[in-house]
Amino acid sequence: MQATREVDTAIRGIQQGASTNIANVEKAAATIAAATGLADASGRALKEIVALVDQTTDQVRSIATASEEQSAASEEIARNIEAVQRLSSEASDSMQQSAQAVSELASQGQRLRRLVDDLKTETGRR
Repeated sequence: MQATREVDTAIRGIQQGASTNIANVEKAAATIAAATGLADASGRALKEIVALVDQTTDQVRSIATASEEQSAASEEIARNIEAVQRLSSEASDSMQQSAQAVSELASQGQRLRRLVDDLKTETGRR
């Protein structure tokens, strides 16, 4: 009888150990399933992040291109303003020279008039 009790106790211990092991395996399987779900969710989130980074990169490239174009346009405008200033300065110089030439012509015209008047006066005396 003693042996039967010992066998019974051993069997119950084995059964309890097996039940505990089964419960632990089931918990591990549930934990693995949850971890797998989280890993899948993380993978999807990472794909979304990569897509957003790609979009942001494209936007940054577009902004950089637009900035380069604006910079080139600004440089062209600056060159054109310099050209206009140079032309304006040249026109001003030409206008001053023209004014001086007109003034000289007016002086010569007055001298010629005096000469003509003098000639008339001399011719009238003779």
